Amino acid sequence: MDLLRHLLFENPLTLWMTLGLACLVAALIWSRTGSRRALWTLGALLAAVVAVGIAAWAVETDRERVERTLRIIAKAADTGDAEAFIERISPEYRNGPFGQEDLAKAVRAGLREVRATAATPIIRMEEGRASPWRSEASPWRSRATVTQAYVFRAAPGKPFLLPPGQERITWEGTFGPDGDRQWRLR
Repeated sequence: MDLLRHLLFENPLTLWMTLGLACLVAALIWSRTGSRRALWTLGALLAAVVAVGIAAWAVETDRERVERTLRIIAKAADTGDAEAFIERISPEYRNGPFGQEDLAKAVRAGLREVRATAATPIIRMEEGRASPWRSEASPWRSRATVTQAYVFRAAPGKPFLLPPGQERITWEGTFGPDGDRQWRLR
């Protein structure tokens, strides 16, 4: 099921290429033979290409929601928009004794001094498992573990120098849907 979801909704290019090749074969057969069966097959394959495109456009998977959240966080870190970054932290965020408010303070203070450029994330989806962070407000059982690198630089107009070796960090976080179906850092 995961492979079908990936091929149909998240990355339909492989499916389009396969259907396109089948369309080409059906078109060649039809042009050589004039067969009605080949013409109907060609029409059905073209309809399938269109259907795959509509399905890929219309359905947003959990992975795509996580990717959208990561793009918002990366843009906020790059532009210094602390509030957009904080909006993507779940109210249920816990990091030991620290909660969302503590992380929000750290984000605001950090983005006054630095900016960060994000590398391509590695996203591992986990579906159908009960999670310790699951709440009554968030009945979803899916979650994503994300590993991503950030390269830091001084904010505009700030003479901030980072210690050697601290210009780049790699972090890992767990994302899950809140009650409003928005995926946030947990």
